[in-house]
Amino acid sequence: MEFKEAVGARRTVRCFQPDRPVEAAKIRRILEAARLQSQHGNAQLVRKAVVVIKGETPDAIRDALIDALHRQPRAAAAPVAIVWVQDMAGWTPRDENRKQFLDALPVPTGDGWAYEFVDNGEMSSDDFYLQMQHNAQFAQWLTSFECGLAVGSALLAAVDEGLGTGLISGRREEIRKLFNMPASCTPTHVQLLGYADETQEVAGPRSQPAFDDLYFAHTWGNPL
Repeated sequence: MEFKEAVGARRTVRCFQPDRPVEAAKIRRILEAARLQSQHGNAQLVRKAVVVIKGETPDAIRDALIDALHRQPRAAAAPVAIVWVQDMAGWTPRDENRKQFLDALPVPTGDGWAYEFVDNGEMSSDDFYLQMQHNAQFAQWLTSFECGLAVGSALLAAVDEGLGTGLISGRREEIRKLFNMPASCTPTHVQLLGYADETQEVAGPRSQPAFDDLYFAHTWGNPL
């Protein structure tokens, strides 16, 4: 499927074929699309996921997740649930993350990335990391944004794989405890996966805001 076709075809699916399993290879490709998404400061460990699969995950755990998702019918019907998680501990190895980035040589040293700046603590992101340490609201906002980038890719990858998908939310602390996540983790959304049991025609067209109400040229409020 072409990228633009996947973007245009994506919609929230609410009816799934509950007894039709999703191939493991498709699940891995969806997760891989999320893993390869852009990340700030090469912080690759801030976004993670737990995958729950009907018939493989213990019934007690899957049932508890459905309950934490307010027993919504689509949560019970979807054969796969990806519990997306933001892990604040993923920001900790900042120098290692930077060096891994430099090892790949993606940018010239003239852009300000060089090993000596990492080793000497001279890289001009100290203010950023101070913000991360002392401004919890900023840190949570940025980490949520990073996680959202990955989830967006996973949604489009699911469409590309011919699957129905959609996001759902629930009682986050209950979900965190259910999967024994450390305190640094916060579940965000749960991505449901499965073969759709509805058609786009039945679901109807999606209502979208006008382009000019969202995107501006040169200054705020000036339509592009």
